[in-house]
Amino acid sequence: AVLEAGLLAPSAHDSRPWHFAVVSTPEGKERLRSGLAAPFRRDMEAAGLPPEPVAERLARSQRIFRAAPVLIVAFAPAKLPHNPLDRTGGLEEVLGIQSGALACGQMLLAAHSLGLGMCWFAAPMFCPDEVCGACGMDPARWRPRCLLTLGYPAPGSTPKNKPPVRPEDYLTFL
Repeated sequence: AVLEAGLLAPSAHDSRPWHFAVVSTPEGKERLRSGLAAPFRRDMEAAGLPPEPVAERLARSQRIFRAAPVLIVAFAPAKLPHNPLDRTGGLEEVLGIQSGALACGQMLLAAHSLGLGMCWFAAPMFCPDEVCGACGMDPARWRPRCLLTLGYPAPGSTPKNKPPVRPEDYLTFL
């Protein structure tokens, strides 16, 4: 039902510019976790983070990915069809990103409605070659956009405390 919600999402030109790699085997999950770990460490160290926070952040992400029964990587096509109305190709790129995000958003909502937990991670965008390799995707054809974790929330757990949403900060009525 969660995957179906994503697959049935509306998209620009009804193009469905996405592909989802569903990773649920221990071997597949380990391959993906390993593919993400080294670039994450490298990027944090290059950004000048001290060793302790690097180790903590890496351990936290690995713990989350290890605990999730299912990891879903959303991919977008590396090349989009030519649209003669889009002189630069930039609009089609934005439409593809919006369409993929909408599909993932529908999957997040479907998971919630079924009592499942799902989280969104942008990590695959920082190491596309490693993620394509771990998922068996051709990097010449596909670009990873995000990773979604899917599973059952721990009993008694609640979502992280988030600041309250003040409608007046986000809505304008005309």
